[in-house]
Amino acid sequence: MRLQNRIVSGLGWTSLASFGSQGLRLLFKLVLAKLLLPEDYGIIGMAAVFIGFIEVVSEMGMVSALIQRPKEKLYPQHYATAFWLNVAIALLGYVLIVLVVSPLAVWFYEEPILGEVMPLLALPFIFNTFYAIPKAKLSKSLKFKPQAIAEVMSVLVGGIVATILAFRGWGVWALAWNGVMVSLVAASIYWLYVRWLPQLAFSRQAFHELFGFGSKVMIERIFHFFTLNVDYLLIGKLIGGAALGAYTLGFVLTNTLVKQLTNVLNKVMFPAYSSIQKSKDAIAKYFLHTSKMSQLIVFPMMLGLVVLAKPIIQVGFGTQWMIAVTPLQILALATILNGLSANATVIMRSVGRSDLSMKLSISSTLLSTIPGVTVGALLFGINGAAAGILIDRVFRFFWYQRTVHRLIGVHYLALLKMAFRPFLACLLIGGLAKLLYHLHPVSAWPHLLIGGTFISTGYLWYLLSFERELLDKVLVVTKIQDKVVAPVIKYINS
Repeated sequence: MRLQNRIVSGLGWTSLASFGSQGLRLLFKLVLAKLLLPEDYGIIGMAAVFIGFIEVVSEMGMVSALIQRPKEKLYPQHYATAFWLNVAIALLGYVLIVLVVSPLAVWFYEEPILGEVMPLLALPFIFNTFYAIPKAKLSKSLKFKPQAIAEVMSVLVGGIVATILAFRGWGVWALAWNGVMVSLVAASIYWLYVRWLPQLAFSRQAFHELFGFGSKVMIERIFHFFTLNVDYLLIGKLIGGAALGAYTLGFVLTNTLVKQLTNVLNKVMFPAYSSIQKSKDAIAKYFLHTSKMSQLIVFPMMLGLVVLAKPIIQVGFGTQWMIAVTPLQILALATILNGLSANATVIMRSVGRSDLSMKLSISSTLLSTIPGVTVGALLFGINGAAAGILIDRVFRFFWYQRTVHRLIGVHYLALLKMAFRPFLACLLIGGLAKLLYHLHPVSAWPHLLIGGTFISTGYLWYLLSFERELLDKVLVVTKIQDKVVAPVIKYINS
């Protein structure tokens, strides 16, 4: 199968998995938000900072190293070595979480319940390790259908269990069991599909070959994790659990949508870029195409969140969550920048320069993330922390894109020029939606329905009027033109 067809197939299945699973997650969050309090989400956010750090370190970048390594240089001992190393570190990490990290979190946040809930929250830390290599083998072969099934089914089962427990008054424990069930179901499905058993062997040579690349990915991910969680750490410590829960909701609504789009692109494009890593022109071509698609999807999503933040919170989550409105709007603006370049770090990793993404992550965290979020949280609370994230995203876009330009020749001006028209369209549509509401104020439900319809219709008109060529290409490449559009037109004409 041609690379383009494999990419399209991968994007299709990965999109189904990511947006399907996130649609289910959002549905369950809507239900759980009605049953639980911001404090419950705040406790989970506090624990996630400490557990997530151990999890990032434990993987050691081995999965990325397996995907990036050329097939002709990849042998069974590489997979076995990565598996047993990850299992050993996961077990050690779990013991560390129970005996050391949990008491530390209780002391730091002064929340005794963390000592009880963190051992349960840490169980996915072990389960995830058991399906990491089967998942890597599927990604290496650009087989994304099994991954789509595993992701959607695990979220569905986990959400159902969490909802039942929340109805029965389990509170924060309902959220904790959700994570456990998602990980356990995913692990079971991946092993059923791959049926892979590791060799009982550990190769020092294979370890050094993988760790040479993986160590840089690991260090970069440590700083990336710290970048994404330093705001949670500061808000939970300085302001409290309720504020952290409200801020988490704003971050979930913005980051969930775009993170899944980014994950779709990364899961497919990382192995795809790696397979053509010797051709910079080919990588640049695909990078620009994926960036354009990312912009066209992300911009209207974030526009809707900025304009309709208040009715979304009122209708979807209730008045107890209204403190999340302003952070949601600010974070939506910050998220737009993520849609500009479709994650430049993937380019660096795919050409074997994980050292560059590591250095950029470290410098960005130290120069922009920590100062921006710290000062913002101290002066203006959760709204200030959100503003610090916005400043950080502006800095990171230009900082990272300098390196992408050096590697494959794509300048940040090319991305900004490509983004100008859809961004301007979003500004005009959003401004008109705001004006319409101020001229004729309505309650939350009509505001959400009318505003959502206006924004969707306006952006669809823009796509059909100014992005028709790109839409036609997508329809043809994905075969929607032949399977859906043409039969419908033929039926109408008849």
